[in-house]
Amino acid sequence: MSKSPAPDFRHLEPDYSWSFAECSAKQTGYITHCYHRYPAKFIPQVAARLIREHSEPGDAVLDPFMGSGTTLVEALVAGRRARGVDVNPAAIIASRAKTAPISPIKLRAALLDFEDRVSWLKDDDRLGRPLFPLPEPLLPANQERLDWWFRPAQQRRLGTILTIIEAAEDPAIRAFLRCAFSHTLKTASYWLMKSSKPTRDKKKVARGVPNPVPALRRHLAKMQRANQAFWRALPDPYKAASPRAADIRCGDARKLPWKAGSIDLVVTSPPYVTSYEYADLHELTALWLGGLAGVAAAKEMFIGSAAARGRSRAEASSALGRAIVAKLRERSQSKAEEVRQYFLDMEDAFREMHRVLKPGGRVCNVIGNTSLGGVEVLNAEVHAELMGNVGFERLGVIRRIIPLKTLPQVRDPKTGKFTSVRANSVEAYPEEFIVIGQKG
Repeated sequence: MSKSPAPDFRHLEPDYSWSFAECSAKQTGYITHCYHRYPAKFIPQVAARLIREHSEPGDAVLDPFMGSGTTLVEALVAGRRARGVDVNPAAIIASRAKTAPISPIKLRAALLDFEDRVSWLKDDDRLGRPLFPLPEPLLPANQERLDWWFRPAQQRRLGTILTIIEAAEDPAIRAFLRCAFSHTLKTASYWLMKSSKPTRDKKKVARGVPNPVPALRRHLAKMQRANQAFWRALPDPYKAASPRAADIRCGDARKLPWKAGSIDLVVTSPPYVTSYEYADLHELTALWLGGLAGVAAAKEMFIGSAAARGRSRAEASSALGRAIVAKLRERSQSKAEEVRQYFLDMEDAFREMHRVLKPGGRVCNVIGNTSLGGVEVLNAEVHAELMGNVGFERLGVIRRIIPLKTLPQVRDPKTGKFTSVRANSVEAYPEEFIVIGQKG
């Protein structure tokens, strides 16, 4: 097959119907999308529209970069079968909970029981009068990182809560409680909440961190209301959670665990260059729950990870991508290697998407451009070229303007990394592109 010419999307007119600028934070966090904080996730309205426009009820919809499970939840609500894979422990924890509907009556009883079991955890470290035998705290093995983020009394509280959670017999209830636990870990730790990277809050270290139970209780109440809305929104056949409805795997997008020709549609928002930072952002979840979720948080598993530099000396098939890498080499060899590896990894991922899709199946790839080391990195154009080179016919490209209120981060213009400092920073992704391809 001949290689596709390098695309150029700079001339495209924005399609404002894809901005969903009218949607409030409540609307973009409706049903189970509010279960767990997750950086740079795309809004469910985009996934929902793509699913309805490019698939039929009963189809299998895959997100090979699952993240917090946005695509999977919307697939289920639309009466499609959901498939997802990710290497990030937080992604597994969030997605398993978000896609597992629980009968509201059953959940209410489970949460009342859980409340009884944690109510004796007091602020001043006194145990009060427990209603049940006191469980031994379930603590992570990495004591050094545990001490860095939590004082001993907080470790015991959280470990005891986790022991209670892991004793839940129902897998869906256990997944629900794990998700709430993961979501509240930053609040319960020394983590600086406004920081986009692992940073200790000096004020928290000085004054201490409050008992995690009240924050956990509030978030569980929010999740309980969201589950009820999810239960109502789902088609009846999908209310019985099963692998047939939602199949979530821990794995690598470059080695998808599904058979060739088994997927009808791929809807995904792949990672960007330096996306391995997400592993750092979820350090607390990996620390406490990574082993329980069956996930080893290894940076070298992340697409384009700096930890994996040199694992291959090859170049991706995109001429535009190679030109970007060459330009970066003039400024920073290390950044050039990151981008070279990223494009190479993404080509492998697109090749796997092509393999698992049925003939005529489509891929909807939501990606934005950025800059790194002062060099413009045209992710969308390079992705489109790579998709063409592995066998996808390009059906169209949509230029989507992202409302400013939904931008999660800003980036340092020199390093390209997320930053909390807005002075001299640039908006992370003021626009993005939806590249749509079809398998012949």
